[in-house]
Amino acid sequence: MFHWDVQGQNQLQQQWFWVGIGAGAVHSIDTLGAPVLSFRGANEVTATYASAQFSISIDYLLTGGSVVGGGQHANADISESIRIVNLSGSTLPLHFYQYSYFNLNGQSSDVVQLGQNLHGLYNEASQNSGPGGSLTETVVTPGANHGEVAPVGGTLGKLNGGGPVSLGPPFFDGPLGPGAVTWALQWDFNINSGGSQIISKDKYLDVVIVPEPSAVALLGLGAAALVSFRRRNK
Repeated sequence: MFHWDVQGQNQLQQQWFWVGIGAGAVHSIDTLGAPVLSFRGANEVTATYASAQFSISIDYLLTGGSVVGGGQHANADISESIRIVNLSGSTLPLHFYQYSYFNLNGQSSDVVQLGQNLHGLYNEASQNSGPGGSLTETVVTPGANHGEVAPVGGTLGKLNGGGPVSLGPPFFDGPLGPGAVTWALQWDFNINSGGSQIISKDKYLDVVIVPEPSAVALLGLGAAALVSFRRRNK
């Protein structure tokens, strides 16, 4: 996923998933082959990736907020339900990773902090860009075993490095920023043969809509005309 537009303004650079088996290499799930897509309406789609050992289905449900004017807050929500099925004949030691690189309003001035539940599992990510906007991801179930916040390139280098990956040191769970920052979560599962595991989570965006350049120019002309009128009126 490379775009999440709120009133025509993209807030997302990349959000995607990687997977590894045991101590083996980690791979982006699109390396499993082309997905099977199932559309459930104008705002919902399920993408399924599969290998001989397992399948991964991701259901996206997008809910948009009301249209607002420049300088006002707009919001949108994506809920994700991920189902991993063991297609092999034995227990599958599977590691599942989510990587997120949001750049709110394109300012590269974000601060990210991961949160943990009472069991020490990561169940929340909060990203803020001052008064320009915020993003919150809430993991409904289950919490992630590991997590990290890093400058752009740090976590992606790990995930694409070709070896087994454990999120964490040298990176930590934040806060980190302001700047161009990323965050990632890792779930460790032992899935029985024929069994499945579901991850449910929700992302909520609240951003300040930046006026179009033409609108800013018109506002500037209006302010200049008002100043000129006041001077003449005096």
